[in-house]
Amino acid sequence: MTEQVQQQDPLDNEVLKFEFTVAQTNAILSIIGSAPYVAAAPLIALVQSQGTPQFEALVKKTEEAPKAE
Repeated sequence: MTEQVQQQDPLDNEVLKFEFTVAQTNAILSIIGSAPYVAAAPLIALVQSQGTPQFEALVKKTEEAPKAE
C-alpha cells in the first residue's frame, strides 16, 4: 500500500517485518487475489515490490551453488 491509510491508532503506520517461505507467500497472494481488485491490487503490488528482489537473489544463489553429484 503505497497510499497512507487513514490512521486509526498511533501504531497504524509502524512497520512490521514478517518472514515467509516462497510457498507461504504464494498462498497468501492467492488468498489476497480472490479479494475484490480494489482491495487486493495495492497489497499484491506491495508484496511484489518487496518480494521480487529477494526472490531474484534466491534464484541467483541457487544457480551459483555447486551442484551435488
